[in-house]
Amino acid sequence: MSPSDASLRNLGDAVLRQGGTGLAYAAFAMLLARLLPPPLAGLLQPELPLAVVLLLRLGKRVWPALALVALWLAWREPGAQAGDALLRAASGMGAALLGAGLLRQRRLPFFQLADVLVFLFGVAALGGLLAALGQVFALLPGHAHRLPALGLAGLQAWLGDMVLSLTLVPILLLLSQPDVGRPSAAAARWRESAMVALPTLALALLVCCGLDGRGGYYAMLPYLFIMPLLWLAFRGQPLLAHLLALAVAAAALAGVRLGHGALAIDGGGHSLLNVALLALAQSVTLLVFGALLEERRLVESRLLQANQSLEAKVGERTSQLAESEARLRLMADAAPFPLAMNRLSGGELIYANTRAEELFGARLRPELALRVQDFYVDPAEREQVSQALRVGGKVLDREVKLKDAQGREFWALISCSMVRSDKVWYVINGINDISERKRLEQSLQDANAALRRHVGEIEVLQQGLREQALRDPLTGLFNRRHLDEILPRVLAHMLALHRDVAVLMVDADHFKRVNDTYGHRCGDLVLTALGAYLSDHFRCGDIVCRYGGEEFFVLLPGASLEAAHAKAQQLCETVRRMPIEALGHTLSLTLSIGLALSPLHGEDAESVVLAADEALYQAKQQGRDRVCIASPLQSLLS
Repeated sequence: MSPSDASLRNLGDAVLRQGGTGLAYAAFAMLLARLLPPPLAGLLQPELPLAVVLLLRLGKRVWPALALVALWLAWREPGAQAGDALLRAASGMGAALLGAGLLRQRRLPFFQLADVLVFLFGVAALGGLLAALGQVFALLPGHAHRLPALGLAGLQAWLGDMVLSLTLVPILLLLSQPDVGRPSAAAARWRESAMVALPTLALALLVCCGLDGRGGYYAMLPYLFIMPLLWLAFRGQPLLAHLLALAVAAAALAGVRLGHGALAIDGGGHSLLNVALLALAQSVTLLVFGALLEERRLVESRLLQANQSLEAKVGERTSQLAESEARLRLMADAAPFPLAMNRLSGGELIYANTRAEELFGARLRPELALRVQDFYVDPAEREQVSQALRVGGKVLDREVKLKDAQGREFWALISCSMVRSDKVWYVINGINDISERKRLEQSLQDANAALRRHVGEIEVLQQGLREQALRDPLTGLFNRRHLDEILPRVLAHMLALHRDVAVLMVDADHFKRVNDTYGHRCGDLVLTALGAYLSDHFRCGDIVCRYGGEEFFVLLPGASLEAAHAKAQQLCETVRRMPIEALGHTLSLTLSIGLALSPLHGEDAESVVLAADEALYQAKQQGRDRVCIASPLQSLLS
């Protein structure tokens, strides 16, 4: 092939690449714009996430095609002027180039927390702000006298572009890296993931499109879908987790457009803001959790490699020591270790075996006098060894730093003994090079430091798990386990301060009828509403726990009997008049409350709980919907 034919072929490949990229880019932007609500479609730049990923994967060589498509998309907007279209396209391309530049030096898709932070604050927040500024400046001529409306439009554009980037860029990156996004897993794991993902998606459609969201009673329900998303990420399915998060956000958006669903509060901007916040919370949680999970796996892998390497080195060192032990058996004949002999006075060397000569890189010759002190790095250390010999007659296994004839420094383990011959004192020196052992010790110290850091991280995670173990999953209140732990401590502390502690045993009257009539799901919602009201009704220092079933336990440190009784009476009256909305039904409840006081009814947890429980039984026996004080105080107060 001639050079001209090769050039034409390269030019054709470049044109096809640019054209194909531009067509895919335009189709993606137009499809996404169709799916967005009309008020937002004209404000956002839906093509921004794909532009960032294309610039990352294909390089900067595709930016001309992306820029032309962005300009064409901006020109297509109704009433767009040439300057406005150019400004919007330039801001979008600038945001895409900025995002691709920030992510190019990062490990993708976001294996470290630092990568996630760069993506959140650099690509999503800063890139979305740059894209939104282009839209604001394009709208400025028509909103010159309506600056608050212009500011609101800019804020909506920034939030929308940021949510699009947070939601779509991770998915596109995972799709472009199949070895990361879709790890090879057994069929059982895929079935397990499907058993989680499909019911979650069905529930999301029901919650986000089927419930009546007016009043905002169900606005928090969609956030519960973050838990199965985290489970999928933990099980090594990041792509499936992000796709499911996108599906949940899409269901919420569809519900808002249809006027139904947990987030369709008012049919206006507040509902769209709720959808954006839901998508933002899901994406940020998945990104941060995924990065922390990958960092933990990386630390575990490095620790395992370090342990294996250390074991290999220790095994090698053990083998060397075994060989040294074998050589010691032949020392009397062959002296298979560095051995040297010198005069105590003056330090002149008179003998060195072959191993010693090899170790120090020098040979004894009559014309060249060598002294022991010439091979010590620190002369003071040599004097210390000499003094120890004069006092004790020998030095055993002392670590010193020596140097050879070429000046190479190394650690050595020496053992010295004094012998006398012809009224002259000599010193026999056994030398062992321990440089490798010193290096291994340093490696072991580094590995131990890494292990301590890892243990610290595990302890932090365990603390979070302990906190979750103390909460009731339905109502969010403390559970009975936490009550059993905290009640004895509170009673003992307040008893030492000579202060009273009031306890309330609260029971929802005839609650079984709610479950039998309206179903357990409705009953759960009633318990959740009642638990939320109890949590808000009492002081911040009071402790509200779900005791079990429809029973709740309230601990009021420092409260007198009169104050606790008045609080309980007020609670009964308020709940009696309070309507509870659950699954389209308006229900009402009454409460029976048993009241006990410590130390009056007991100084230990078991006595106080028993007294409150007996008072609760009294309240039920007397017709319910009332407060009873543990005997014998009922008659005194009445």
